[in-house]
Order: sequence, then structure tokens, then C-alpha cells
Amino acid sequence: MATPDRIDIYFDNTGGEVLGSALRRMKVGGRIVCCGVVSQYDTSKPAPGPFGVPGLLINFRVRMEGFLVFDYAKRYPEAWTRMREWVEGGKLVPKQDVFEGLEKAPEAFVDLLAGGNVGTRIVRVAS
Repeated sequence: MATPDRIDIYFDNTGGEVLGSALRRMKVGGRIVCCGVVSQYDTSKPAPGPFGVPGLLINFRVRMEGFLVFDYAKRYPEAWTRMREWVEGGKLVPKQDVFEGLEKAPEAFVDLLAGGNVGTRIVRVAS
């Protein structure tokens, strides 16, 4: 089982079945932050939400709240400063997924849409 001790906080940018799975593994008093529904972005027939959400929220006393990064626009400079410090201090390690050469761009794009990347997808066309 991936979460034997259950989930304290879940940051959801997927929605759909992934959210449903997380809901069923929440700790009592857990929190869910919803910031996107990637599973629904490229479909003309959005799937219904996870089954039994109200009951799961009540039984586990879970708080579920929406989040938009734009709500914190005034704090972007502070965030950039802190993240830069974390990167420089090794606390935050950016991941890059690099394809070499412009001829690899179609493959990189298709793979990106299929979820084949980790981190920032880059097509390096020249060194």
C-alpha cells in the first residue's frame, strides 16, 4: 500500500480518479488543496467527480479548499527570493528533462502530453 499511514495533506492538481484515491486514504483531520484538474483539460466530456465525496469529507473530517496562485501575486517577489535561497542552499533541487536538438521537439512534445516527463521539459536546440 502506497500510504500505509494515510495522508495528512494532499496537493491536488489532477482531479478525477487520483483525487478519489487520495480522498479514500486521508487521515482524520487531513487537508486537501485543489489547484487544478489536469485530468479534465483535454476532454470534451468531463468525467464526474469522485464518488462519495461528502461522506468522505464528513467521516474523515477533511478540509478541502481551492487555491489559485494569482491570489498571492503581491507575494511573488518574496516567493522568488525564498525559492532562490532554497535552490542555492540545496533544499530545493529543480529537475530538468532535456531533449537535445530541434529534431527531437515533436517527440518531446508528444511525450510531455503523455505525462512522460519529470520536472521542466526542455528542448535544447543549440549549446
